[in-house]
Amino acid sequence: MNYKDYYAILGVKKDASTEDIKRAYRRLAKEHHPDLQGEAHKAKAGEKFKEINEAYEVLSDSEKRVKYDQIGPGWENARHEPSGARTRGRAESFSGFSDFFEELFGGAGRRGFGVSDAYATEPETGRDIEAELPLSLEDAFAGGDKKISISVPALCPACGGSGRTGRSFCRTCGGVGETQRQKSITVHLPKYVGDGVKLRLRGQGSPGAGAREAGDLFLRVKLMAHPRFKVSGSDVEMAITLTPSTAALGGEAELSTLEGSLRIRIPAGTHAGRTFRVPGKGLSKGGGARGDLYAVARIDIAERLSERARKLYEQLREAGE
Repeated sequence: MNYKDYYAILGVKKDASTEDIKRAYRRLAKEHHPDLQGEAHKAKAGEKFKEINEAYEVLSDSEKRVKYDQIGPGWENARHEPSGARTRGRAESFSGFSDFFEELFGGAGRRGFGVSDAYATEPETGRDIEAELPLSLEDAFAGGDKKISISVPALCPACGGSGRTGRSFCRTCGGVGETQRQKSITVHLPKYVGDGVKLRLRGQGSPGAGAREAGDLFLRVKLMAHPRFKVSGSDVEMAITLTPSTAALGGEAELSTLEGSLRIRIPAGTHAGRTFRVPGKGLSKGGGARGDLYAVARIDIAERLSERARKLYEQLREAGE
């Protein structure tokens, strides 16, 4: 007989709380319950389901857990007496414990392998959920209310969120107590919201069973690619097109930004690739501060030159420019 690591079976740490153990059990039981598997996988799922229930049987019972922790991997060197723990729940078709369990606790005090009292627990508060919010750069700069359609969890109409109908798992929701539905939500966007920012919508997450509160919905902003602007953190980069004369002699140039037009000074001798910084015209950095706008110069040469322009360029070439 091999030592069974019940903590590893449930995927929890040794100092896990009772609630952590219960949540882990509920998640794994939903995932591996034989009623939710195809015929080809029922037998394998049944064995896994037994193992999960056995681990929960021990770790959810304070007396059994203490005894299990004390004996640990050296259990074969210890003397075991049958436990007198009370029987809870009902035995179903997945009854039977491993030899390790029988040797450690004896045959008494077994709950049996069905949906244990962790599934029959009191209603839980709805969980928080996270979704991606694709956003154009124009909307990010403008802020304000935006109506979106999103797929969100809803209590299963067939089982009311319990995950069960009668003595078996709910076939409508697969035992998870939730289904998905499309919902229209109005989101208030702060101005200049940046990529990756999470917006919290209270009570718009997974519904709570019974009268419990729903969880929250967290929308993670995903800025979409823009044909004219490039985002780097809270900074925004764009190109500014200069004529050869403006680049050579200096002057002013107009920037067409997401907040309107503005003019910047171009020093004489500006070369292609030179970057001009306009502070405070980028996306939000938090705390009321904003990133910067960077304009990268490029020189525009007309495809077709007038006769006069051609002669002037020829004069420049002759002058060694």
